[in-house]
Amino acid sequence: MSVWAMFLVVISAFLHAGWNLLSKSNKASGPAFFLASSSAAALLLTPYIVWYIDQVGVDSFPQTFWWILLASGIAQMVYMLGLGFAYKQADIGVIYPIARALPVLMVGAGTVALGYDLSTLSWVGFSLITLGCLFVPLESFRQFNLQGYLNAGVLFALIAALGTTGYSILDKEALVILGDAFKQVVSDKASAVFYLGIQFWSIALCIASYLVVAKRFDDFKDAWAIKKPSAIAGTMMSTTYGLVLYAMTMTENVSYVVALRQLSIVFGMIFGIIWLSEKFLVTRLSGTMLILGGLVLTVL
Repeated sequence: MSVWAMFLVVISAFLHAGWNLLSKSNKASGPAFFLASSSAAALLLTPYIVWYIDQVGVDSFPQTFWWILLASGIAQMVYMLGLGFAYKQADIGVIYPIARALPVLMVGAGTVALGYDLSTLSWVGFSLITLGCLFVPLESFRQFNLQGYLNAGVLFALIAALGTTGYSILDKEALVILGDAFKQVVSDKASAVFYLGIQFWSIALCIASYLVVAKRFDDFKDAWAIKKPSAIAGTMMSTTYGLVLYAMTMTENVSYVVALRQLSIVFGMIFGIIWLSEKFLVTRLSGTMLILGGLVLTVL
């Protein structure tokens, strides 16, 4: 993984923790917030989508790409809804580390299944990151048992983690398809920005479909009511994941990108303590240190 790719992911991690702070502090429902923010990001990038399609031709996209895009949109929806519901149940300092770090092992296993190689040191690092996640939700080390994790907030965080695993693997494959199909016409950076924009349209449509099926029509009104903070969050979301997608084009194995993104856990804990008056606990600090140690081993 190149130094430039690492730098992009670190900046992304900081911004990611920032928009999660906005999500936690907003008063609307999770679905309403993410519908508004993903729609804002989609609208922001629409001109670029139009330009990209004009360059490559709408009929030149492989059919597989559209199926991957749909599946990624569903996975992103699962992640966002899970995260939104989790934040209504527990502190950001508890939920954020679980939702972000647990996918490290999941994505690692998924990429190996797809034929990529991972070193023993990387697996040790991934394991430390996951162990750190188990400490973060606890108020004391005495609670280190199954009961400490049997709550609705952690359950929704696990659902969000499954969504993260899905879209991380799918997005890397989508970028590979775009690169193979259009590398003679546009750059990898251009393909990453295009995919970012069209993915947000997929996310917004998936969330809107969920709200219609669930008959949660009031969430559409709530989404409009919080359009200003959601527009800020949407801009941060698009910038955040745009940097990640660009880093993916420079990294063969997406699991390294996913692992390094967990620096956002440290930022998330700090933001929660400073701006949301959440508790500073030794267990959370210990978990964060394990996560950082795992990250060091991963990038060596």
